Amino acid sequence: ALFLAAPRPSSLRDGRRRQCRRRWRWIGRPPPLPMRVGDGVSVKVTEEFCLFCFQVLLAELQDQLAPSFDVPDLVASAKVLGLFVTWRLPEAKLRGCIGTFRPVKLEGGLADFALQSSLADRRFRPVVLEEVPLLSCRVSVLHSFEPCQDAYDWEIGTHGVRIDFMVVASRLCPRSAKRYSATFLPEVMVEHGMSQEVAIGKLVRKAGYRGRCDDGLIESIDATRFQSSIKEVSYDDVADRLSGGLT
Repeated sequence: ALFLAAPRPSSLRDGRRRQCRRRWRWIGRPPPLPMRVGDGVSVKVTEEFCLFCFQVLLAELQDQLAPSFDVPDLVASAKVLGLFVTWRLPEAKLRGCIGTFRPVKLEGGLADFALQSSLADRRFRPVVLEEVPLLSCRVSVLHSFEPCQDAYDWEIGTHGVRIDFMVVASRLCPRSAKRYSATFLPEVMVEHGMSQEVAIGKLVRKAGYRGRCDDGLIESIDATRFQSSIKEVSYDDVADRLSGGLT
């Protein structure tokens, strides 16, 4: 599908040309990273990644021993630059999603976020055993992080985006600035048919900011774009391979 972004506001186009000066920088913003996924290892997300997440979740819910990750050791121990695990119910209804933008070893990261996203996403109640056959699992391995020139220096269908900005609560007390941050994975914006302008507006609200989302605020945003390698499978896709599965 082809998604066309709406024309950018002229002030933002002008701001990009003059490389407008930003007053705030988010301390945790990652530096530019090379075009790779892991530490010298090409990591292609496969069904095995999602299968492992199902195995980890079932082992936790059934009080069983932790499963092994059935991939080569070189892949299991690879350090990826970012990782998210997403659980969904039928009709693509979100059931949980948690991950990280920090480098993490693949096997440990998958196990950790498989449980955090299913049992500790504060937006949802914890997944229970009876729900597991209804779930699908999506693994997103993030790569190719790059700082954006402005809030719109990324492409729908290619990049995910993380925004970081700060707002001063009172002009009389500039140290009262509050930090805000939010992220959309690449696939999320495509699935919801967002334009760039809609996505940035939603990210500002997702970050928890409730003030005016005007040109001044958008010009103050530090945006980071990235790409992802993804795979999604349903419980039914891997049921015959789950030794601790449900009948």
